[in-house]
Amino acid sequence: MKLSWLGGLAFALAVPQAALADRLEAGARFGDWTVACEAIAVNETICVLSQQLIARNGDRFLTELLAFNDAEAPRAYLAARVPLGVYFPPGFSMRPEGAGEALEFEWQSCDASLCEALLVLDAAALQSLGAEATAIAGYVPVTGAEPLVFRVGTEGLADGLAALARAFGVPGVDGLAAD
Repeated sequence: MKLSWLGGLAFALAVPQAALADRLEAGARFGDWTVACEAIAVNETICVLSQQLIARNGDRFLTELLAFNDAEAPRAYLAARVPLGVYFPPGFSMRPEGAGEALEFEWQSCDASLCEALLVLDAAALQSLGAEATAIAGYVPVTGAEPLVFRVGTEGLADGLAALARAFGVPGVDGLAAD
């Protein structure tokens, strides 16, 4: 899936392309996450962690998750992109397996083909997601439908965000980029 919409993320990080090659490569893997980069201007690149989920039978796009650091504050964000038509009131949520409480995303916007929800990843949320290798996520795909529930791999999320923070020279989540 093309990442051209990334330029609109207010908190996404951009780095000169030459500097990126020395620090982190597009396609690098951190557990279940892949570094995805896109040129947004001459010699300027934006990178996020990405994970796309398709139904087991391969005929249905479930979600694309994008994780990225705040450029100025010690926090990160997890964006969930879902197909257009989603029923908004129940929301998009993710619960680490074994955890009692779900993390609730906030709907942000829709375009001609997708809707996006966003979760602020402070240290507590990131620790909660990192405590297990998977989380259960879900949303209601259209009005009146049954909830669509699926597993998300969370392994490598904290390490990937820390690597991105180091590569971009930003705070990271609660000092994860400090080493």
